[in-house]
Order: sequence, then structure tokens, then C-alpha cells
Amino acid sequence: MDKVIKTAGKTALTAAGALIGGGAGAALGTAILPGAGTAVGYLFGIGYGTLSGLKAWEH
Repeated sequence: MDKVIKTAGKTALTAAGALIGGGAGAALGTAILPGAGTAVGYLFGIGYGTLSGLKAWEH
């Protein structure tokens, strides 16, 4: 049961990081270059947010 709780917590933290990162990246990308910048910013934001969520879990 303990492993299930750890997995759920890690998944939730990673998903939250990806969601917030994607939103922030899309907003920044739109401000710089509307259209293509939105997509690129979203992808970079999701990647960075996911890595941040995983790193936060380790600490």
C-alpha cells in the first residue's frame, strides 16, 4: 500500500508541474510569437514542468 501512495503522490506532483509549466510556457510563447510560439512554449513548458515535478519529489 505504501508503494501505491508514493506512486500516486509522484504522479500528482509531476502532472501538476507539467500543467503549470505548459500554461506558463504557452503564455510566454504567445507573448513572444503568437501562433507557433504558443506551441513551442507549451512543449518546453511541459518538459520543464515535468522535470521540476520529478526533482521536487526527490527532495
